[in-house]
This record gives sequence, structure tokens and C-alpha cells, in this order.
Amino acid sequence: MFRRIIVAAATVVAVGSAYGAADAPSGYTKCAQPAATCTMSGTHQAAMGKSGVFGYATLTGSFVCQLSTFPSAPSNSTWCSYDPATASSSSSVASSVASSVASSSVASSVASSSVASSVASSSVASSVASSSSALLPPQNVVVPPLAFEDTHITVVWEKPTSYSTVTGYRIYANGVLKGTTSNISWPVGITNQQLYYDITGLTANTAYSIVVRSIDASGAESANSNTVSQTTTATPTVINVTASPYSAVGDGSTVNTIAIQKAINACPVGGKVLIPSGTFKSGALYLKSDCTYQIDGVLLGSDAAADYEFGNNRFPIYGTTGFGSVKYPDNYKALINTCGGYSDWTARTGYAANNLCVGMKNIRITGSGSVQGSSGSSADSANSGYYLSTLAHNQRAAQGGDNATGDPARADLLSLTGINGLYVANVKFSLPPDHMLFIARSSNITIANINANSWPSASSKGIHNGDGIDLSTAYADALTTSGPVGLLPTNAYIFGSTFDNGDDCINLNAGTSLPGTIAATPVNGVRVFNNYTLHGHGGVVLGSFTAAGFKNISITENTFNGTEIALRFKTGTNRGGGIATLGAGDFGVKARDNKVNAITDRAVVVMSSYADSTFADAPTPGIFHDIDIANLTGSVASGAYAIETSGSGGTAKNSASGAEHYNLKFTNVNITGGKGFTIYNLKGAATNTLFSNVTSSAGTFVYSSSLLTSANFVGCSPTPTGK
Repeated sequence: MFRRIIVAAATVVAVGSAYGAADAPSGYTKCAQPAATCTMSGTHQAAMGKSGVFGYATLTGSFVCQLSTFPSAPSNSTWCSYDPATASSSSSVASSVASSVASSSVASSVASSSVASSVASSSVASSVASSSSALLPPQNVVVPPLAFEDTHITVVWEKPTSYSTVTGYRIYANGVLKGTTSNISWPVGITNQQLYYDITGLTANTAYSIVVRSIDASGAESANSNTVSQTTTATPTVINVTASPYSAVGDGSTVNTIAIQKAINACPVGGKVLIPSGTFKSGALYLKSDCTYQIDGVLLGSDAAADYEFGNNRFPIYGTTGFGSVKYPDNYKALINTCGGYSDWTARTGYAANNLCVGMKNIRITGSGSVQGSSGSSADSANSGYYLSTLAHNQRAAQGGDNATGDPARADLLSLTGINGLYVANVKFSLPPDHMLFIARSSNITIANINANSWPSASSKGIHNGDGIDLSTAYADALTTSGPVGLLPTNAYIFGSTFDNGDDCINLNAGTSLPGTIAATPVNGVRVFNNYTLHGHGGVVLGSFTAAGFKNISITENTFNGTEIALRFKTGTNRGGGIATLGAGDFGVKARDNKVNAITDRAVVVMSSYADSTFADAPTPGIFHDIDIANLTGSVASGAYAIETSGSGGTAKNSASGAEHYNLKFTNVNITGGKGFTIYNLKGAATNTLFSNVTSSAGTFVYSSSLLTSANFVGCSPTPTGK
């Protein structure tokens, strides 16, 4: 939907909000008929519009809804209305809408129209455009990949370029207000501004035009954002796993692997497999493309190692010709998989692991239920303080115990590989044998409103290796020794979710060492926002697999509460990569408006001490650059650093020349508590490597005087000291 600027009889105004053809704007009185005289006393704000476009004019006395009143407005068969309140030059409708449109990206897109051009040159329009009090609309409103079904559409957006007075957003679909967002409230009084909304109650197979508007504390609205158009899906054919001939039993003890797999195999394109209320125990399951898997009950993993095929390979290219000489360790298949299967599903014969699978597409995993990887957990005798799920204990024992073969054999809870189009929303995940959601070689991904918990309450360190999400590399049609074929950007959205994990919470990895460098599948385009992390080694983590690099990573409005490290960048000098090659319009990492509370280790760490002894060295060191962090606030524990950068030697040591991090910017960082800042193995001129208004209430601020100077630090406290 476009916005139009028109000239009314008395003043220049902006076409405002999207309303139905027969509806007056909110707060307006509708005239009886288009040709009727609307009688007013004094000066009022009048509106005329059709097809979701309204024009406004400041008029005095009676008026008739005709084009003579509203030049260039929609035809005079449209409705007119007027604001009973006396209008003025600061009218809440005329002023807030007109001034917002003047700076709107949408308004600028129609600036070339004859009407817009004539107004743009008017003195009134000029004064409106220069208004400093205008609310700007949100930016880049999109529907994330597959974030729509027959009755709902999820939209996400970015904040306006200026947002100090923005308190929330209103979401409109086909001109109708569908919802208002403000802040997400987390425990201990922490909030984040919500940047997504799920529009529910929609009609199947119907087109919707959606816009979002910023609002301020008074309730005033901005102009429209860009318009995003989305059609809901048709009502799907539903296959209930309890129905005949599948007949799965949700009693918590019957093993339903064959029954549920039979239902999956029967899912038609665009169909849905439903796991209803109840607890459905199962071994390894293998998903089909173009289907939705709705889990409203509990999908419970069997504790028997034999119920999961062995021979999965998280990085199957490693060890093959041209990619490396050392094979990546095998492990068991997950409870939910996209690679592998049988030629005879009923007899479970003719199995092929198919670890190099590609071509999976359009998979949705949704529902109000949970995926629980095992019946329980207990202490890991080999790793003090950590726990393992019952299944993990059994899988490790079946492959030789806690050794180089047995421990890596533990399965992931979900192994989702080779997918172009993945949507996982609202489901709870717990008790994985190893990682929780391992998403490899995939693109166009949405992870929304999940709860990923690998921290049994009795443990002191959580499930060993129990990452929340591992998002690894990106989709390609094929990987060759000369590079990927048909490589896609990652294009992933991770938002609105809670993580409480025994290892990293949200981990991005781009392959490691020489094999990862040759594969050349960078993590490109990931938005991480409105998430909440508790226990975990890192809240949002890049690495330690960094070989192909990262770019266009946005980390916004997340809260890290009690996490060891909030933002964790880790690589090794022989792992390669760090940040991918940046082209025009690309950026490395931008982190904005994140909050930390009681961080136990470091709020931010950038390090290159994670050496890889397994694979051949990458041709260049792993280093980080082009990281831009702003508006980070909160607290760290007494023994924690606010920011630390270091090299391969660890804390306060530098790597060899040429392996330093560079182009890191920190702006408006305000941390209470802790030990302050220790900045080593970081270089760059002050134009590109800069600490501006970076403060801590405690500790010291030290940096390597051989790599940086006082010019790299502006408005910092404590006073930075070179060493």
C-alpha cells in the first residue's frame, strides 16, 4: 500500500492510515453520504478516503465531500468524516501523521509522483519535513521464512533509525488493527522492546497486506512502515498419529517409532502430522519435505540406544577427498532427523544414513507441546558437575564409554540438515543426549518462541555439550573441492525464545580449519533478537568453528541473565576465518540494545585461543574484525570482566603479529560491578577501532600500548591505561 500526499482547501496534509472504504478514522464522525454536507462549528480536521487511503484537510464550516474539497483524493464516491474536536496546526492527526510521512522511507518511494512532487516543494511540506519531533516508522518489516500458516502470520521488524521516544508498535493487516506491542518483561525487572508479532485469527488462503507503525507514550502513531504482503496457506490435510492405520499410543511407555514414521510418510504436500495430547515414546524419526509437524503432546525419546541408528555425521565432508584426512566422529541419529531412512520402513530394513543429503525443504515444527529427549538425567561421572540424559549414558556406554569414540557418539535431539525453508516455533525442548537443535547446511530459517532447556535443576553445569541451537554453515546444492554449488545466504531469524543450557545457548558456526575453509559456506544473514538466556557458556556465540566466516549478523534487544558470557566470539589461529569477506552493503556483526545481568564470566569476549588439534590447519589465522557493539548495559559478577579481547595465548596475551583482531567498536557500554576491561590482541586506527563512552563502576581498564593508543578511547572510565 502506498501513501499519498495531497493539498486540501486550507492546508497541506498527509494521507494517513489504512481504513476500510466505509469506515471513518478512529475519533472521527462519518458524514451520512459522500455528497452530503457535513456541518461543523469552527475549524476541524476532515478526512476523505477509500481503499485504505485517507486524505486529511483542515477546513472551516460546512463542506461537501467532493474533489474540490480534497484535490487528488480518491473519487467522490468515498466516505467523508470530520474530527469533532477543533483542529489546529498541531492536530494530533495532521501533525503526527504528516510529519512522520515526510521522513518515511515509504513516503520517499512515492516522492516522484506528480502530487508528491508538488507538495514536496511547498513551504508547508518543507516545514513538516524538518520537524524534529516526528515519530519514524519501523524498518524492514518482513514475514520470516515459513512464518505463516492457514490462520496466522508472524511479522518482524527493526527499530526506526531514531527511536528514543518509541514505546511500542501497532500492527495492521488489510487496514485493521491486529495488535499492539510494547516491552517483553523478563524476570528481575528486565525488559526488551518487542520487535515481532504473531497475527492470529486469519482466514486460510487469503492475501493480507501488513504494515507496522511506531507509537510513543501519548499513543501517537508514525507513518506506515513498508508494506509486506503474505497469503495464508490453505487449510491442511491433518494426519493424527493416533488414527488408524497409524494407531500410535500416547501412554508414555509404548514405543511408537513405526507408527509415527508411517504417519510422516503418509503426509501429503502441504499436509500436517499431528501428535496430540499424550506422551508418545519413539526412537529416531525422519521428516519429509513440504509438511508441518504439530506437536501438542509430548514426543518422548526412547532411552534405548538401539532405537537410534548409528552413523550420523555432523560434518560428513570432513575426511573425504579434498576436504581433509581425518573423519569427523560418528554419532547416533537424533530423535528428529532430515537425513537418512529405510527402503522398507515397516521392516526397518535397507537403511541409508544419507549424511550428505540436500533438497529438504519447507518443514515446519510447531505446536503447544514438547520434545523430551529422554526419561530423565543423572550425573556425568566423567565430567564433574555436568549431567547426561539417560539416553546419553546408554549411547556412550554402547560405543565404548567416555573415550574418543563413546562420548562423541551421543545424539543430538534434533538433527536438521540440508533444508531450504525451516520453521520451528512454540515447542519446548529438553533433555538432549548432546546438542539440542543442530541445524546444518540449511538456509531460510525461523526459530520463534521456543524454550530450549538442557539444565536439569539438580546439576551445577547442565547437560554436557547441551547447546540450545547450533546453526552451522548454509545451504548449498552441492559441496565440491572448488567450492559450493548453489550456495544460499543463511537468512535466519531467532527470536522470542528462552534458553537455559549446559553449553552455549545460541551458537553460530561456520566450519573449522582446512575442511571448513575449502567448503566455503559462510553464515550470512542472521537476526537474533528478543531472546532470554539463563545458564549457558555463552548467550550468543560465534565459533569456535569459524573457517568460512560470518557476516550480516544482527544481535538486538536480547537479555542475558546469569549467563557465563553474554556475547562470545571465539576462534583459534589455526581454525581460519572469523568474519567473511565483506562486500558492498555487508557488515560483520552489529549488536544493539542488549542487556546483561549478573554475568558470571565476561559480558563480551573476543578471543582466538580455541586451537583445533583434529584437522589440518586453515591457511590463515582465525581472527575477528568489523564487530560493532552499542548500548550494552547491565551488571557482571565481582569476578567477571565487562569486556575482554585476547589472542591465542589467552587472557592478557597477544598472538603472533598478523593474528590480531581489528576494527572493533564499542559505544555506550555501561556495566556495573566486575573487574573492568582488559584489551589485548586488538589493533586499528581510532577511526575503526574505538571505545566510546565505555564505562564500568569497578575494576581497571588496561590495553596493549604496542597496538593501541589513547586515541582509541574516548569518554571511558576507569581511565584506560596502556601496558
